[in-house]
Amino acid sequence: MSTTLERLGGERTVSAVVTRFYAKALADPRLAGYFHGTNIELLRRHQTELFVAALTGDASRREPAESDNSLPGIHHDEYDLVIGYLADALRESSVEEDLLSGVLFVLAPLARDVTTVPAVPG
Repeated sequence: MSTTLERLGGERTVSAVVTRFYAKALADPRLAGYFHGTNIELLRRHQTELFVAALTGDASRREPAESDNSLPGIHHDEYDLVIGYLADALRESSVEEDLLSGVLFVLAPLARDVTTVPAVPG
């Protein structure tokens, strides 16, 4: 049985998806501020490594989340934007919908590592 990563096309595909994703996220004024002063190339590499680890089920490759109180928290609504851009990047990489859903399902537990502020009621 192949891993989700293998079905997706390997690390090269993940890297291309991550590059597309960041192009979208950085262009969105609701998200761009989170990346101010960030080494985007380093962030892309780390994100690719994190996704590869998650998609292979290799928890030993995944670094534990570290809390940095100097960073602004991300709301669940903003996280939803992030997931939408990730889904768009997967589609633009010709990933079939059933595999796309599987990828998002595998990555869903990572939300707790990045969402630090509850959704704003309204």
